[in-house]
Amino acid sequence: MSQPMSAYPASRARTMPQGEEVASFATYPEAQAAVDSLSDDGFPVHYLAIVGTDLRQVENITGRMSWGRAVASGAASGLWLGVLVGAMLSFFGNGAPTGGASFLMAMLLGIVWGILFQVVSYALTRGRRDFTSTSAVIASRYSIIAAQQAAQAAQALSRAPGNLTRGGAAARRAEERRAARDSEPTAFGSRPDEQPRFGVRLSDVGAEPGGDVGTRPGADDPAAGTPSEREA
Repeated sequence: MSQPMSAYPASRARTMPQGEEVASFATYPEAQAAVDSLSDDGFPVHYLAIVGTDLRQVENITGRMSWGRAVASGAASGLWLGVLVGAMLSFFGNGAPTGGASFLMAMLLGIVWGILFQVVSYALTRGRRDFTSTSAVIASRYSIIAAQQAAQAAQALSRAPGNLTRGGAAARRAEERRAARDSEPTAFGSRPDEQPRFGVRLSDVGAEPGGDVGTRPGADDPAAGTPSEREA
């Protein structure tokens, strides 16, 4: 399984990876699962890199902001701060009663501070931002770049779920749609290699653009005369 930590130098993370794109996915979990599958198969994954392209900042609105919600949010955030400070005071306290009182006092002060901070912040932005949200930077496409053994990696990921590159799932779906479209009946002449069908007038075949369809040489030429005269 893949690990979130990396043992490679930080300088490599600050430069664009060099190599060939072997797979592409619409979401990061799909790209991560593809690299993880290669790692499980023994592929040298230190040649690979995941590159997100077309970055966009997405802000999801979670609800409407009000005074009550501001107080509740401030109390929750202040409580965690009070618990942290209280735990440190209790741990370094001399006696158990003093440590317990310090812990409780730190929790109360944290709640009061959190409420005060959140209420003041909401009062300053009220009317311009009366909603809560979460923000994240999301890429439109995640490519897997291989510095070495690109052919082997591309072949191994050709059937990976969500692969958008040539030979992936998207290419196979396009090929299936193309085959289904070619198998459907079409109008005669829509394909250059199509043979005449039953019921199609052969005189229409090969007619020059702008010319009269079905015209035979000498058919409408007065100088040619009637069929009997020509025979004579």
